Amino acid sequence: MKRDSMLLGMARLLFHAMLIVVALMMIKEYSTKCYDLGYRVFKEGPVTTIGEGKKLTVTITDGVSPKALGELLETKGLIRDSKLFILQYYCSEYRKEIQPGTYELKSSMTAEEMFATMAGYEEEEEE
Repeated sequence: MKRDSMLLGMARLLFHAMLIVVALMMIKEYSTKCYDLGYRVFKEGPVTTIGEGKKLTVTITDGVSPKALGELLETKGLIRDSKLFILQYYCSEYRKEIQPGTYELKSSMTAEEMFATMAGYEEEEEE
């Protein structure tokens, strides 16, 4: 009887230790993914990093949703991930200023630069 309760106690202890290890592994995995996503929202580079990249003409209609805009830009090869673009849109200072129209965007532009262009701000020339 004493031996059975001791084995049961050890099994319970082993089970709890396994639960803690699994929880720690999940916390590490998801915190790494969350950090990566947060970093990419604010620091994602352009699709093309060498040269000027390809120029594409994009037409934005009135009332376009961020999801539709992201999918359009991803289809044209101007961004890598439309879902990330949506998060960048909502974190951008230009989110309420994007105007309908036709724009020339480059694959060497960051999402923030694209937002500025679509909001009607002139690109600042590098000196």
